[in-house]
Amino acid sequence: MSRLAQRALARLAGGDHAGALALLTAPQDAEDHAVRGMARLATADWPAARDSLAAATAGGDHSPATRLNLALAEDRLGDDGRSAMQALAGEHPGWDEPPLRLAESLRRAGDAAGACAAYERTLTINPDRVEALIGLAALLLVAGEREPARRLLLRGCALAPARAEAWDALGRATPDPALAAAAYAEAARLRPEVIGYALRRTQAAQAAGQGAAELVRLSAADPLDAAATTARGALLHWLGRANEAADTLALAATLAPDAAEPALALAEALLRTPRLHAAVAALRRALHLAPGDIALRNNLAAALTRIHHYAEARDLLADLIAEIGEVPECLCNLANALVLLGEQRAGVAAARRAGELAPEMHLAWRTLAAALVYAEDDAAALRSIAERAAATLPPRPAAGVLAHDPGRRLRLGLLSPKLRTHPVGWLTVAGFEHLDPEAFELVCFAQAPSADPLQRRFAAVAAEWHEVVLRPPAEVAARVRARGIDVLIDLGGWGDDGMLAACAERPAPVQVKWVGNQSATTGLAAIDWMLTDRWQTPAGTECFYTERLFRMPDGYVCYTPPVQAPEVAPLPEGETTFACFNNLAKITPLVIATWAAILRRVPQSRLLLKANQFGDPATAARIAAAFAAEGIAADRLDLQGATPHRAHLAAHAAAHVVLDPFPYSGGLTTCEALWMGVPVVTLPGGSFASRHSLSHLSNVGLTDWVAADRAAYVEIAVRRAADRDRLAALRGDLRPRMAASPLCDAPRFGRALGDALRAMWRDACA
Repeated sequence: MSRLAQRALARLAGGDHAGALALLTAPQDAEDHAVRGMARLATADWPAARDSLAAATAGGDHSPATRLNLALAEDRLGDDGRSAMQALAGEHPGWDEPPLRLAESLRRAGDAAGACAAYERTLTINPDRVEALIGLAALLLVAGEREPARRLLLRGCALAPARAEAWDALGRATPDPALAAAAYAEAARLRPEVIGYALRRTQAAQAAGQGAAELVRLSAADPLDAAATTARGALLHWLGRANEAADTLALAATLAPDAAEPALALAEALLRTPRLHAAVAALRRALHLAPGDIALRNNLAAALTRIHHYAEARDLLADLIAEIGEVPECLCNLANALVLLGEQRAGVAAARRAGELAPEMHLAWRTLAAALVYAEDDAAALRSIAERAAATLPPRPAAGVLAHDPGRRLRLGLLSPKLRTHPVGWLTVAGFEHLDPEAFELVCFAQAPSADPLQRRFAAVAAEWHEVVLRPPAEVAARVRARGIDVLIDLGGWGDDGMLAACAERPAPVQVKWVGNQSATTGLAAIDWMLTDRWQTPAGTECFYTERLFRMPDGYVCYTPPVQAPEVAPLPEGETTFACFNNLAKITPLVIATWAAILRRVPQSRLLLKANQFGDPATAARIAAAFAAEGIAADRLDLQGATPHRAHLAAHAAAHVVLDPFPYSGGLTTCEALWMGVPVVTLPGGSFASRHSLSHLSNVGLTDWVAADRAAYVEIAVRRAADRDRLAALRGDLRPRMAASPLCDAPRFGRALGDALRAMWRDACA
């Protein structure tokens, strides 16, 4: 070898790649080309490396090392370098380098089985080859084989104690949180600039019970250190301080704009706050930095659903499933998006498929329970699925301690992510405000405090407020149990962010289901009662509920009319406008066919549909096409997207008659239509969800707007729309009639609610 090549090799061995290349600007022979090719490999300049190494072989250098380096460069460029690696492995069976490089190539290509075999061959030749130990362990970790991976990594760390990636992998393979924390700490000590090491060190310290001390230590760290800032934000997130965590992690993401870990952690923290649009932006940024992260793509789709970008979420999930196959978690998110786009049957099918693939997965059956109610009016089937969802939860302890004192002041727990401007708020807050404060004390377990006006009303009547949304069920249950709650009222159900799984822990001796995805039975044996009325659950329907039914004397809710509601507008003149302001999830193909029949019967008529989904032009076009298939031209449809609440209410001024969807009827939307002077025609069925409007109309005295079947539904809509004098009179009278009815009589409802809760408590004491 020439002296020039020797000097270049020496610089290369010392890590001075640029210096080695500077010596070989004009390579003279095959050896110079070979060394220059090695330097180019070290700098990942694959085209230049291939050219230099090809020149070396053309010049007569056919040494195994040069041939292998050429194969490595060709492999990186997408050429067939593996054949050369395999040939060299056969020619030199005692050399560990060719099978190791072959394993690395196969691993990059996603061939886990082939890579494992090549790593094992490497270790057969050289049991102490650290790269093979770490690489094989990483594949075993992905496959869930933690103990074999841990054994390999222990050897790797002993052989190469300065290899930070080995310590990091050992932390992931170690089940003991304290040992994992120690391994991650060593990785972070060796490579403090790697944010992921610091982040995992902190998370392991949390799991090992070292969180508070770690927070104190990290708080004193350099505020401009991206790794420490990320770790501190992760710890704040773990402690439940989501807004502080998001602010800290936003700083970390700014300090390290090209690192995936801060972006990922920021997105996860933002998802626990109301800042969902910011969460989506953070998820998009994280996905740009880690494009191969499957879980991240799934989480982005879920977040898009939560900000009403249902079509984008559906398309993202469909592409993901086409690429990686049917993953149950992705199918569950797809089911949610499909249902919310009005594709109820497809959504139910996706949720069922998730249950078939993962029969013990709680999320699959919970998703199916939430989806099925939009597609089927079958109370028996809904109970069966709800019980299946409940059965996937782990066995729980016995009921909370019951103090046998029937008359004492009771501590009521309100468990919900929606104690704010939301149907839960509009339909329950007045009842809680009118409970006797001498008899009941309220404790809210809900979302983070905010300036939301209805949330402030809940907070005003509550003795305590605890932020528990998105916390683990066992933690939520422990918080409820620690506050000595006598009667726990769930106001979330199986829906988005619902916490029924915490109720399964039995944190209170008496547990009640009320508004908040109250569409069918919960299926939970731990829920003792469902608050209902004689219209929602008529006599004989008890068999469809795992809860005992407590029927209120009037309606099962109390509507709070918004103070910002516009005055009732006069009945519009001209062509008849039918309307529905319900979520598109409730508008099934059968509903579209029924409404089309009404429009055909009333030629001079239009249909106004208003839902946030119609803000997406593709979704609006799809629904217009469904009506076109029923003979209704697009110019007879007015599809409107979301608007601020006052404008939403004001849009009722254009409507003559509101058409209730089925089998999932309107709840709050029916109350709002009535308050704005517009009557609602409804078709109740056998499920709880199908009878909301029946209850509200009955309490206001409009039972003649209730249909017995689809034919009667069409007939009522057509006949009543034609009677303009009666519609005008009703429009002027409906708001005062409703205000005086049990539906809006808050003091009356508060007394009935108090009596109901006291009766449930006395029953438990007895």
